[in-house]
Parts: sequence; C-alpha cells; structure tokens
Amino acid sequence: MVRLIGNIMADRRGALVALMLLVCALAVVAEDVTFLNNRRQWEKLPTATLMQMGNDFMNVKNLPDSAMLAYSIIANRYNENLKGEELKLCIRATCYVGRIYDDLYNSKYEAYKWYLKAKDLAEKHQYRTFIPVLLNDIGNLYLGLSNILHDNELFEEAISFYKDAFWNAIESKSLDLLPVIVINLNYYACSKNAFTQTQKEIETYDRQSIPDSARFKEFADHINSGAKLFYQRKFDQAIEVFRSTPINSLKSDANGVDLLIMLYEFVYFAQMENCQKNDALATLNYILSLIESENSEFIPEAYGQLAEFYRIDNNVELADKYELLWRRSTDSIAQATQANSVNTVRFLHEIDKMNEEQQALVVKQKHDRQMLWIVGAAALVAIVLLVLLYINRQHIQENYRQLYEKNQALLAAEDARRQAAESEQVAEVAPEAPKYSHNQMDDDVMDELWLQIKRMMETREEIYDEQFTIDQLAELIGAKKNYVSQTINTKTGQAFSVLLNEYRIREACRRMNDREHYGNFSVEGIAQSVGYGSRSHFAKLFKAATGVPPSAYMKMCKEGTSPATSMRPKAGEGL
Repeated sequence: MVRLIGNIMADRRGALVALMLLVCALAVVAEDVTFLNNRRQWEKLPTATLMQMGNDFMNVKNLPDSAMLAYSIIANRYNENLKGEELKLCIRATCYVGRIYDDLYNSKYEAYKWYLKAKDLAEKHQYRTFIPVLLNDIGNLYLGLSNILHDNELFEEAISFYKDAFWNAIESKSLDLLPVIVINLNYYACSKNAFTQTQKEIETYDRQSIPDSARFKEFADHINSGAKLFYQRKFDQAIEVFRSTPINSLKSDANGVDLLIMLYEFVYFAQMENCQKNDALATLNYILSLIESENSEFIPEAYGQLAEFYRIDNNVELADKYELLWRRSTDSIAQATQANSVNTVRFLHEIDKMNEEQQALVVKQKHDRQMLWIVGAAALVAIVLLVLLYINRQHIQENYRQLYEKNQALLAAEDARRQAAESEQVAEVAPEAPKYSHNQMDDDVMDELWLQIKRMMETREEIYDEQFTIDQLAELIGAKKNYVSQTINTKTGQAFSVLLNEYRIREACRRMNDREHYGNFSVEGIAQSVGYGSRSHFAKLFKAATGVPPSAYMKMCKEGTSPATSMRPKAGEGL
C-alpha cells in the first residue's frame, strides 16, 4: 500500500487527482458539519425568527437549501397543542416546503405530499384564509405536470383547483389572492377556448374591490381585459391589450419569468385564433428564448406548441424535430412515473386518513358507549319523573274536577232557590225608618236592611264595577253607611269587601258556564267583566273560593260536562 501511494505521488497527475479527492472529501465533510451545526442552532430559534430567515433565504438571498432547512424545522414543530400565530406559521412553513420541492427541486411527489399535509392542517384548524393559497399551489403543480406531459386531464385537474381556490378566497375575504388565481383561470380559458367554464369566476372578479397592494393586481387587470376581448373574438384588440400589459413589476419577482411567459402565451393564442401564423411563430420563438434562458418547466410546453404549429402548417420535418425535442425534454417515462407518484401519494394519503379515522372511530365508539349509559340512565330518570308528574297531574286534575262539580252543584242549587223565590213573587215592602236604641238597630230593622242588601247585591249591575264601594251600596239602599256595614258584619261575620268578592266570584263562575254569551271571553275578560282589573288578584280570589284555578275551571266549562253550561245568568245573581 505504501509503495502504491509512493508511485502515485511520484506521478504529477496522480498527485493532482489525490489532492482534488482530498479537497472534495473535506468539502463534503465540512458541508455536513455545517448543515448539522446550522440545524442544531436553528432549532433553538423562535418560530417567527426562523420564518423570517426562511423568507430571506428564499426571496432575497436565493439560497433555497437554507430556506428548506428553516421551513422544515418549523413544519416539524407541529403538534395538537399548537395554537395562534405559532400554528399559522407551522402550516405556512409546511406549504413552503412543498413549493421548494415543486419549483426548485422539481419533485412533484414530495411537493404534493407537503401540500396535502398543509391543506389538511389548514382545514382541521379552520385557517380559512390560507386554504385558497394551498389550492392555488396544488393547481400550479398540476399545471406544471400538464405542461411537461402535454396531458389535458392534468390540465383539467389544475383548473378545478384554481376554481376552488377562487371561491375559497371570496368566502374567506382573501381578495389579495384573486389576481394570481384569475390569471391562471384566464390562461386556461384562452388556451382551451373555453370561456364558458370560467366565465362565472372571471365576471365575479370584476365585481370585487381588490386592494391596490394585491400582488400582480395591475398585471391581472390587463390580462382580464384582454381575455374578455379574446372571448368576444376581438383578437386584434386583445393582442394590443396583452402587449401593453406592464411587466416592470415582474422582474423583481421570483415567479416573474413564468408570468411573462404566460403573457406571451396569451398573445400566441390570440394570434393563432386570428390566423396570424407568421406573428404566432415569432411569438413562439420569443417564448422559447425566454424559457431556455431560465431553464423553465415551460420548455416541453413550448416544444409541443411548436410541433403542433408546424404540424398544422404541414411542415412535417420541423414538426417531427420539435416533437422529438419535446419527448427528450419531458423524459416521458420518468415524468410519467412521477405523475403517477402524485396519484400514489393521494392514495396513500387517503389510506393514512382512513387509518386515523378508524382509530378515532374506536375511541369515539368507546366514548359513545359511555355516553349511551349516561344518556340511558338520564332518560330512565326522566321517564320516572315524567310518570310521577303525569300521575300527580292526573290527581290534581281529578281534584279540580271534583271541586268543579261541587261548585256547579252549588251554583245549580243557588239558581233553583232564586228562581223559586221569584216564582212566589214576594212583594217588596219599603222599609220603615230604622228605629234605634242608643245608636243600635233592633233585630227587625236589621233583618229588613239585610234583605235589601241581598236584593241589591243580587240584582244590580253596579256591583261589577271595579270602583264599586260600600258608600254606593248604602246610597242605592237609602241607608247610612255605618248601618249597612254593621248589618253585614252582624249577619255574615265578614267585611263588605269579602261579601262583594263572593258575589263577584259566583257571577264569574256563571259567566264561564254561559258559552253562548261569554264563550269568546278569556280569563282576563271574565275578570274585568265582574270588576277585577288584575288577573293575578282575580285568580287568587277565584281559587281560594272554588279550589280551582280560573283557567282550569274555564277549560272544564268549555268541555260542557255540567247542566249548568246551558244556564244564562241574570245580572247580579249571587249567593
């Protein structure tokens, strides 16, 4: 071994090769050490700081590997307890990792995985303003694949995602995202001459108040104006508008070249529709020069368009040439495999979701069984309580029914007594002037006065006036108030107000039974008709007198269970 090394070193070429190998090995080791050190140091940084670093590496310093490291650290910080701004940055970083895989590493497989992960997290945590961003990115991924493979199905998938992104942006009021999305929709409509499929979105865009600060707003407005002319088949005017589109803002943007290529694609589509073949060929060659200088993924699309152009022009030689270049640039087998990998990722992603849902279902079933026992026990208790309440209610209703029938019987007896007295036509005898002994009435005078009091209470409507007083009663009889009061106290052992309430409540019962004249009265109406302004006061007195609430009494009267329901009481009928 020593001799071999000596022989190599003796040769200058061998020495140079050995030195280069040594330098490369040291560089690789140094790079690995630097990466490891960076990762250990960056993992200690706050999420917001890491995000700012990643954005600077990506957009300012053009160091995608460093940006990828920063974004990956943030994305891997996700957990179920993450909330607020930390959660939003984590979801954004997950999306940005997908963008780097898609735009810079051209790894559609990995890009699609990260996009789907970010989309699921955004939907799970209701981060609605970021969902249209993700849908637009996935649309870009499919559009890139369709350009590479010249596959219309992938192109249709891209448009489906763009349309979803558009309406999600409207719903979440993320209007600053609309210009980028509407550019893509117009590209589809012009390239496929399919305005009807995107008309609703494009017309809706015109009605939105897009902020001037929105990215590519001026560019999108020009594209939209030109596209409308395109759809109206005013191709010359459309080309003029497309060519006048401001492009200064594109130069400083990472996606500026792709948008510039799309702009000239719009011009090319209009020229082809307007049968301006020479101009269209010149535009295609200019697009190709832009693409080749940037090594853009639009290269296969440009080669495919040139092949199609020369095929239409019957130039078989050039058509075959560019078709061969298209096939070489696409590396069809590898790219097709990668395109299939996207579908595989989607399938595996769905499988993972199914597994997660299955685990969640097991936990849910266990929880549901526990809840079932709890709910069942609660339902059993509720049923027992309802049965007890029902039995108690039935018992109360039966008591009310008995009291109601008792009151009805009393009413019938009172009416019979009154009618018998009226049939005998007892002559009214005017009372003689009361005789007093030491300011006291004798028994005969008091008896006569009591008869007059009862007659007034039984025959006069005035007692159902809310303001009726003992003074009015005395005035109606023609006797002094103190004699009337003394007579009532002596004969009934009660005050005038108690006697008045008895007559009023008895009349209220009669009126509730009189469905012909008082059938449309409410409890309040009955109360007011017999002199009570307050329903609550009436209800209290009514139940105290009858044992039944007025509402229940009225309900039983409506059922018509008593002969008394056919009676029509006369004004003032009472005890």
